Amino acid sequence: MGKYGIGQPVVRFEDPRLLRGQGRFINDVNMHGQVHAVFVRSPHAHAKIARIDTAAASRAPGVLAVYTGHDVAADGLSMPKANMPRKRPDGKPMFAPQRPPLVTDRVRYVGDPVAMVVAETLAEAKDAAELVEIDYEALPSVTLTEDTVKPGAPAVWDDCPDNVSNFTERGNKAAAEEAIKGAAKVIKRRYVITRVHAQYMEPRGTLGVYDQGEDRMTLYADVQYPHRVRNMLAQNVFKVPESKMRVIAQDVGGGFGTKGWRSVDPMLTPSAARKLRRPGRCHRSVTAAGASLHSAPRDLRTASSA
Repeated sequence: MGKYGIGQPVVRFEDPRLLRGQGRFINDVNMHGQVHAVFVRSPHAHAKIARIDTAAASRAPGVLAVYTGHDVAADGLSMPKANMPRKRPDGKPMFAPQRPPLVTDRVRYVGDPVAMVVAETLAEAKDAAELVEIDYEALPSVTLTEDTVKPGAPAVWDDCPDNVSNFTERGNKAAAEEAIKGAAKVIKRRYVITRVHAQYMEPRGTLGVYDQGEDRMTLYADVQYPHRVRNMLAQNVFKVPESKMRVIAQDVGGGFGTKGWRSVDPMLTPSAARKLRRPGRCHRSVTAAGASLHSAPRDLRTASSA
């Protein structure tokens, strides 16, 4: 066996520093002149946006900018589509909508981001966010995930009327059914999993910095795979060479697979920093971080030969 093998313990070199309180997390990174961003989110699960009025928020103390989806679209920014190699039940490619970073016409879940307020302090940004006036026209919605595929369920996206993005099967279904049929005992259970948060200790956060001299953006974020985040931001969001986009992830206070980047702050904080020529940071609460999470039922069968 070589120096390391499966199951062999490995000395953790980072523990002493973290145990002494010397970790460096996203909120420990601060820049001179940094500003703060707060998102205005939808209180409705499904609704049309009839009007957005940012005038009062723009005049609030300390406010530097209020961005809506129209501003983001004018900058040519959009969320990359999901690119998983999956198909729908009819054999067609999976439905992957083009999601806007900030919604302009129709919200699709409670917490859908509609506007972003940038101010000198976090308190001023929060106060101004409450002044953004949005008129909604509520639309039919469903609460349970399994109800979305029932006849007559409201379509989340018009281009996908049955609400089925993709369908995935793994393993040998016929062989599994045959084994279950001949089993001595079969246990069937349905588990309804409510909205679940991974409960990492460090809340989500980002800090965007723009270097005007080098025309390069830097994103400090508590992401779990910074190189992939850099590639996606450079190639799919900002359309710049990878050398013009830098992502720095220092200590990450837990993630459990949830600290990817498919949210709006990793792309809009660097964008705001570039537009305002000042570092821009965003701190998301646990409630905001879990806004796009949903419940789902699980039907399980376990078979035993004895």
